[in-house]
Amino acid sequence: MPLSAWRSWSEPAIVGLFVLALLVALRSAAAIAVPMTAAVILGSVLAHIGDRAQRIGVPPVVAGMVLVAATSVGLFVLGNSVADAIGSIVDRIPDLTRRIEKLAGPVIGYFDGLHALMAERSVQPGGQGEGSLGRLASAVDMSAVTGFLGGLTPAFGEVLVFLATLAFFVAGRAALRRKAILAFGDRDRRLTVIRVFNAAEATLATYFGTTSLIYLAVGAATAAIAWSSGLANPVLWGVIAFLLSFIPFLGAAIVAAALASAGLLTHQGIVTALWPAIGFTIVHVISENAVIPSILGRRFEINPFMVFVAIVFWSWMWGPMGAALAVPILLVAQTMRDALAGAPLNTLPE
Repeated sequence: MPLSAWRSWSEPAIVGLFVLALLVALRSAAAIAVPMTAAVILGSVLAHIGDRAQRIGVPPVVAGMVLVAATSVGLFVLGNSVADAIGSIVDRIPDLTRRIEKLAGPVIGYFDGLHALMAERSVQPGGQGEGSLGRLASAVDMSAVTGFLGGLTPAFGEVLVFLATLAFFVAGRAALRRKAILAFGDRDRRLTVIRVFNAAEATLATYFGTTSLIYLAVGAATAAIAWSSGLANPVLWGVIAFLLSFIPFLGAAIVAAALASAGLLTHQGIVTALWPAIGFTIVHVISENAVIPSILGRRFEINPFMVFVAIVFWSWMWGPMGAALAVPILLVAQTMRDALAGAPLNTLPE
């Protein structure tokens, strides 16, 4: 085989092997890669805000570190509140299964096989019967349930890695940018790197800033719905809805299921019990299909199929946190592509 033909085949193969090795390394090092990636993404947004604060006389590093401190305090307070709420729901799982059995009994009775299963009663030593769903709940390994719920919450060590990376990245971002730009010898490449950095940070800041305001309204509406429905801790429900709204598709499903469970534990009527979940779903659908597209649709034209593929892929790679980081990573990749294929290299970036 001629040397030129060998090179034409070997170079793509080498790139493919490198990509595969990189993906394996990222998945194997998820405990470190996930918090560091999240910290870099959030740090880019906070540093961008710090640059804007310079206009009113606040040094960017000072503004960034204040935002980092506020983020750290908020994470610890939120983590403690969510842990208490999850523990309360887990403790009431038997009550929830009996409630679901009572509501679903008439419907399931139409199906002969399930009707026979629901009709069976096993007499307990205390003389009281327990339904099939109750026996199923008692047979579930609660350690597996708590392990799954614990997997949704980052470990304490990962939180420390996230906060440390966030603080050091914000503090040393300017020096990192300067060294990355100066690493390229010619002027055109340096201008390209500057353009990529500016476009990526502006994209992340615009995306998170706009969606944060929208999801803050969704959280406030969810808190109002929870309060009007008599659910405990309506403010916590609003905060959870605000945070999980950043996870496309999956986050809204988790909030709706949690609200439905809390409603079933609080109210007897089926309509009253499911109203919090229905109300949140209506608010979320309006925000996702009307408000966000009208504001960000022209700026970020992302194919919904690509968003779905990114969520599935990064969920497989990094679990629930991968789903939360899927859209920002996709936005950065698209922005880098547009910046590299955009303006001529000899034009100065803004």
